[in-house]
Amino acid sequence: MTGAAITVKCLLEQGVRDIFGYPGASVLSLFEAIEKEPGLSLYVNTDEKFCAFAADGYARASGCTGVCIATSGPGATNLVTAIADAYADSIPLVAITGNVPLRLLGTDAFQEVDIAGVTMPVTKYNFIVKSVETLAPTLRRAFGIANEGRKGPVLVDIPCDVFEKTARYVRQAEKPACALPAEPENLRSVAGLINSSARPAVCAGGGVIASGASANLRALVEKLDCPVVSTAMGIGAFDTTDARYRGLVGMNISGDASEVLDESDLLIAVGVRFSDRMLCSLRGRDLQVVHIDIDDAEIDKNLSPCGALVGDADAVLKMLLPLVSARKGGAVYAPRAPERGSVYSLLNEYFPEAVFTTEVGLHQVEACKKLAVKRPRGFLTSGGLGAMGFGLPAAVGASVASGGKRVINIAGDGSFMMNMQELATAARYGLPVVELLMNNRSLGMIEKMAGGARSYCETPEPDYSLLARSLGAEYFCADCPEGLEKAFASAAECEKPVLIEYRMQELI
Repeated sequence: MTGAAITVKCLLEQGVRDIFGYPGASVLSLFEAIEKEPGLSLYVNTDEKFCAFAADGYARASGCTGVCIATSGPGATNLVTAIADAYADSIPLVAITGNVPLRLLGTDAFQEVDIAGVTMPVTKYNFIVKSVETLAPTLRRAFGIANEGRKGPVLVDIPCDVFEKTARYVRQAEKPACALPAEPENLRSVAGLINSSARPAVCAGGGVIASGASANLRALVEKLDCPVVSTAMGIGAFDTTDARYRGLVGMNISGDASEVLDESDLLIAVGVRFSDRMLCSLRGRDLQVVHIDIDDAEIDKNLSPCGALVGDADAVLKMLLPLVSARKGGAVYAPRAPERGSVYSLLNEYFPEAVFTTEVGLHQVEACKKLAVKRPRGFLTSGGLGAMGFGLPAAVGASVASGGKRVINIAGDGSFMMNMQELATAARYGLPVVELLMNNRSLGMIEKMAGGARSYCETPEPDYSLLARSLGAEYFCADCPEGLEKAFASAAECEKPVLIEYRMQELI
């Protein structure tokens, strides 16, 4: 069996059904093998970067490992930003790149790049496959690493002649059942800290979603009868319409969340990495922290907790729950009043079951604060890297992951200029992606940071109606909330991609 056919068999073994890729000479034989396999669906994006962003969005929406493929040289280097995004947000991703033949490695051949060296700082691990015999074990190990412990991206670089060579394919043996996780060190002392606190609060991070720990997080909150805040990556880990949910923490902390941190004496942070932006929320507050995280390198890295538990969030919470004392007669939580008539309340009204993605900018901050997200994996955003251009291809990936369901991407005009051609990908595959373009004719966040309008913050003003239709999308335009309602109502009836341009008078 050829290396290309072995690669296909290994992908099927790992449960892969959807792949995002862009063809090139060094991966042509692999694309041919994928085309012949009815169990795999190949989605061709308009740029390799978008292949990786789409695979990233697919993984975030489904919990499965995203897979992308790119050719050698510039094809491989185009993946780097999206791989770095997956690394920053702990998203399981396997990127397969082709390369020049084995005999030409290290000779500066045409379109040769040491992509393993380039991506080393932004992958959990990467491989260069030197023989067809090691191809299957390497691919299996790549998927294992991407999903072990703290999830993340892995790159497998395969010289093109390895795809052509032949070897015997042996199906992967059944994996032994996983042993029950051991009780984390300090479990009982951390339970004691929680039980002795007067006013605990819980902070949900992205690790809660990654581990599927939302049910046990809710059980802990209900047992403690305490408020909940979240990081941007943790949005949806706890129903944001629940009265106990008090908003977003980070540099752009919401007012309710700030009150929670002011009034609490212990913050139970689950799956949170305490980035510099998260630490902005804690400075100047007399607040102790219990830190639960799967990555022991994160404990005491940026913040010294009074107690810590290392392990999978779901497993740790399951063991912690019986040791935590139930509290009764706590505070009464008034539901947070929704902002009627805003862009975000209208989005929830017209698209109640949609998955939401965002680009990066002022619109992203507002979406984090104002969207109602009732379930995990219902809100996808670029957190740690803050990559403009993420949202639309991620929406394509999320729609594929959900079997072609509606996905709404909230975008600024600056980000849309970076990825607008992905409307053509959505149209090509009949995906009902809605692109909401918040057009303030500026790089709004940068303008705000600069303290006012600057020429370098101005964005182009194309005819978006012509642009949308040339790419296969419907187009609607609005310049007021009433017009936006009509646009949303029309978009909700469309089964094809839609671009809604909202012409804003203010930055946000």
